[in-house]
Amino acid sequence: MLKAIKNVVFDLGGVICDLEVERVVEAFREIGMPKMAALMDPCYPAEVNERMESGRISWEEACDEMRHIDNRPEVSNAQIEWVYREFLSRVDSSKLATIDRLRARSIRTYVLSNTNPTAIEIVRDRVREATGRALESYFDGIFLSYQLKILKPSPAIFEKMIALSGLNPKETLFIDDGSRNADTAHELGFAVYCPPTNGAWQQIFEETEN
Repeated sequence: MLKAIKNVVFDLGGVICDLEVERVVEAFREIGMPKMAALMDPCYPAEVNERMESGRISWEEACDEMRHIDNRPEVSNAQIEWVYREFLSRVDSSKLATIDRLRARSIRTYVLSNTNPTAIEIVRDRVREATGRALESYFDGIFLSYQLKILKPSPAIFEKMIALSGLNPKETLFIDDGSRNADTAHELGFAVYCPPTNGAWQQIFEETEN
């Protein structure tokens, strides 16, 4: 099947950049925001995170809502950003090396991610820390929920990515650690691979590299 693949679409959190779910819960509690700690879902954002990652509110407005949820007006935006940095912990450079090898074989690579303006900057920082290169240097296109105003697993975000990129789902592999996201992609005709969060996926390309 992979021999027919011309494009690969990657999720970011849990696939490219490791997610530390227990750490983000602990970090929110450290700054006195236990209610926000309970709302953190890495694959399917809810409430304030859903509004932020679908582009309906800004990062600053989201921080205001988070402070209101926990009744902690003294917590700063910088403290909340620190929590998200604890959440998005590291990038495994071997994963990006695999992406480079795919691109060397003329396979186009893309990102489709539920994220927000601050989180994507943290991911960019993590990629640069791991490789010295920009995130954008690894991909032909990066499609982000807060910019597209739609969240996975809605079919509409996939359809918008298809329209903007021109890719053919039947020639495209979608890699995401969220099973509902993978199910939507499969229904739209994508080949799919759903690794565990922070798990390896490089091995699925080994046979076609040899």
